[in-house]
Amino acid sequence: MTTFFITGANRGIGLELARQAVASGARVFATARQPAQATALQALAEGSGDRVRIIELDVANDGSIARAAAHVRDEPIDVLINNAGVIGQAKSAAGQGRTALDMEADEFLSVMRVNVLGPLLVTRALLRNLRAAHGGKVAVISSMMGSFAYTGAEHIAYSTSKTAVNRLFAALALELAGARIPVAILSPGWVRTDMGGPNATLTVEESAAGLLREIARTDMALSGAFRSYAGATLTW
Repeated sequence: MTTFFITGANRGIGLELARQAVASGARVFATARQPAQATALQALAEGSGDRVRIIELDVANDGSIARAAAHVRDEPIDVLINNAGVIGQAKSAAGQGRTALDMEADEFLSVMRVNVLGPLLVTRALLRNLRAAHGGKVAVISSMMGSFAYTGAEHIAYSTSKTAVNRLFAALALELAGARIPVAILSPGWVRTDMGGPNATLTVEESAAGLLREIARTDMALSGAFRSYAGATLTW
């Protein structure tokens, strides 16, 4: 039975990734910052027997990461999906996502801590579990907004964080090559979630299905490449 570890599984893409993984017959360690409030995730766990285990995890907190890793102990993890992320909620005077000229330093640092350092620290904390799987894979959910081909200036903290996590996980792919652990860097597309908004072009079901397909086909030849949920190679 394939075992997934999915961060930010309480809503949106993370929740749908957990649903589809369970539907495929997998077991899922599903994390949330506040499990007591993750009612949809709780319902999924209740309806799946013992194949969903909910773990409290705040990827911005070192102690929380350590406790989550201790909860898993030495159990093999076949697929780690670093999905948890934030866009930053502060708006400019015009009501748009903040740009380089009006962003607040504290918020910028907070977004970077969650979206860049968080995935790395979670991966490092679970590396022994990935090794134990003898074929474990790592994925990070990035964004096309992290590409230099993206020309928008809004949500600069978010887009910069995705550019940074792309570079970080491309380097991680090189470091994990010796352990034969491939790394998938994936854009989910523009998805109708709380973050993506109601005008987005994709449903969470479509995006999650594509992401899982791309993770499944990720091997050492594809490790470290920046790809879309549909399999297209993306511009750094």
